[in-house]
Amino acid sequence: MLDVYETENELVSTVELPGFKKGEIDISVHDGILSIKAERRFTEEKEAKYHRVERWYGNFYRRLLLPSSVDSEKAKADLKNGLLTVTFPKKEEAKPRQIRVSAS
Repeated sequence: MLDVYETENELVSTVELPGFKKGEIDISVHDGILSIKAERRFTEEKEAKYHRVERWYGNFYRRLLLPSSVDSEKAKADLKNGLLTVTFPKKEEAKPRQIRVSAS
């Protein structure tokens, strides 16, 4: 599951990756595209006889086109309780700014 939302100062992407450790997740940005990759491998217990396997195994891959208004060089990623959050600050010129009105 991938969610993307925007605040006044940043673009935030959250991805559910339960059971993954930070070393098992590859995050990159190339040509304005965010790529998130991970792989969960099935590890079978030698002495166990499985009756049912419902957990998801295999590759996880998501790509997201980033707007030109974000600064991908200053991106941050955090993995907490199976939720990966990737935050891109907006470039200064993309942030809203107040324009003063002068009276003549």
